Amino acid sequence: MKVIYKPGGRALEYSLLAINHYKGCTHGCFYCFARKMMESFTGGDFYKPVARAGLLDSLIDQAPSYAGIDERILLCFTCDPYQPLDDKEKLTRSVIKVLKKNDIPFQVLTKGGLRATRDFDLYQAGDAFATTLTFSNKYDSAANEPGAALPAERIEAIRIAHERKIETWVSLEPVVDIEQTLTLIRMTSEFVDLYKIGKLNHYRSEIDWREFGIKAIDLCHKLRKRYYVKNDLAESLKGVEYTSIDTRRVKRN
Repeated sequence: MKVIYKPGGRALEYSLLAINHYKGCTHGCFYCFARKMMESFTGGDFYKPVARAGLLDSLIDQAPSYAGIDERILLCFTCDPYQPLDDKEKLTRSVIKVLKKNDIPFQVLTKGGLRATRDFDLYQAGDAFATTLTFSNKYDSAANEPGAALPAERIEAIRIAHERKIETWVSLEPVVDIEQTLTLIRMTSEFVDLYKIGKLNHYRSEIDWREFGIKAIDLCHKLRKRYYVKNDLAESLKGVEYTSIDTRRVKRN
C-alpha cells in the first residue's frame, strides 16, 4: 500500500504530497469531489467511513524514505482527518506522530473544528493548520455542509492554532456567495497567515469571477494578508496584477 502520494490536478496547488487515512466522510458537503470519485471508481458508501486497513503499519515502513524533506504532507484530500470517526479511531494523531518521528513536516486541512485542537501539542516549526471556510452564515453552512463544524467553531480552531504559534491558512474554495467569502476574510484576518482563494467548480454559477477575484485580492492587500490565487480563478484575472505566495514547502536550515 502506497500511503504517501503526490496528488494531481487542482489538489497539487494545495500540497505536493498527501495522505488519506480514512475512506469516506460524514460531513455531507454538497460540493465534495471525493464522494463522486469514490462512488465512480471504487464503490462503497462514502457516508460510512472506515479507517484504511494496514495504513499505519505501511506508513511506519515508508516514512523513513521521506525523512528530512521540505514538502509538507497534507492531511487529507479525499476525507477529513477530524470527522467524527476520528473521535474513536484517533488515527490522525497516530499518523502525525509517525511523521514527526521521521522529521516530515505536515499540514492539516479540516472542517472538523475544535476536534483538531487535541493534536496541537504535536505541531512544530514548519507544520501548519488550515480549515475550509465557505459560509459566514451558520444556516447556509448547516444546509450545505450538514456534518461539518459550523463556521464559528472552525474559526475558533484557527484562532487557537494562531495563539499556539502554529502557522495557519484558510481555503476559500468553493466560493458560493462572494459577500460571505469576503466577510470571512475580514472576520479572520487577525489570526490567519495565508488565504488560498479559489472559486466554485463543477457547478453553474452566476458569479462574476473577475470581480470577485479583484475584490478578494484588494481586501487582502488592504488587510496586509498573504494570499494564493488558485489557477481556476486566475483564468478570470488576466491583466490583473497580484502576487501568489506558495507555502507548500518549508525552509530547511
